[in-house]
Amino acid sequence: MPNRLDQYYVGDIITFKGVFKIAGVEQTPDAASGKVQIWKVGSTEATLAETTASISATQLQYKHTPAAAGQYALYFYCTFNSGADKRSGVIEFIVRVKEAH
Repeated sequence: MPNRLDQYYVGDIITFKGVFKIAGVEQTPDAASGKVQIWKVGSTEATLAETTASISATQLQYKHTPAAAGQYALYFYCTFNSGADKRSGVIEFIVRVKEAH
């Protein structure tokens, strides 16, 4: 597990971004191939079932508003070269409840 996870708060609007590199070069995913899923750590069901991520040049993006506190993993995946190459990646993050001081 990473030493530091990105931290957000319930109700935040988060734009997750990811890129894939092959031989050190950022790749442009095949059109409409970008997908995302979000899982709460320890859960047996996806918090967000597979849905489309937007593709902007070499970058995959997905905007999400978390509804519950917890630790999550967001999975990006897509294809390149007319489906010949498939790649996936993960972004782990924590969602907390804002506390009044």
